Amino acid sequence: MELHPSFKECRSYVAALLHERSSAPLAAHRPPAITISRQAGARGRTIGLKLQNALRAQSPKDAIPWTLFDEDLVKQVLEDHQLPADLEKFMPDDAVSQIEGSINELLGRHPSLWTLFEKTVSTIVRLSRTGHSIIVGRGGHEIAQKFTNVRRVRLVGSPQQRLQQMVHVHGMSEAGAKKFIKDEDAARRRYIKQHFDQEIDDPMRYDLVINTDHLKDETIVEMLVAAL
Repeated sequence: MELHPSFKECRSYVAALLHERSSAPLAAHRPPAITISRQAGARGRTIGLKLQNALRAQSPKDAIPWTLFDEDLVKQVLEDHQLPADLEKFMPDDAVSQIEGSINELLGRHPSLWTLFEKTVSTIVRLSRTGHSIIVGRGGHEIAQKFTNVRRVRLVGSPQQRLQQMVHVHGMSEAGAKKFIKDEDAARRRYIKQHFDQEIDDPMRYDLVINTDHLKDETIVEMLVAAL
């Protein structure tokens, strides 16, 4: 099984979408989509990939295939808005200080951080409206708050289990894993607070919060398919 969705796969999704729109009238009912917010080490990427495979197997003849947008979401934003690929390094899944952003903008290093954020929102809105998309991170659960076709999910786990995931699955040292988890969780928390003025751990921002500690990936995938 392919463990890393490619940008080519994401582009195939867009190509299928364009073909479908050109050959069929607009439907009043939007296909379902899902956003996944996750704590570091809570298996968000692995579960997202298995969910994609399960949904594709369930509906192999869908004109627009279910597609996971994880790290490749940034590349999709840049392609959507015809921006240079080297801007990817200026789009971390974190908040950036206004001072740093202003200095970079004045020096002409990249478009304003607000512009990049707006374009990210635009792409996530399009994917949410289109459906058959699994959107990981980037505040997707906040952007899709009012979309009735989107299920917003948060994956969490205990520090001990998440640490073991990073050590045994990703090959990190225990010290490195602890630092990674702390830094990643803090970065994602800052991103949601700065851009949406919300708390990432607030359960009311989601349709479903799942503790991954004692559930297998396949069980969680079954829950998400049912929720969709």
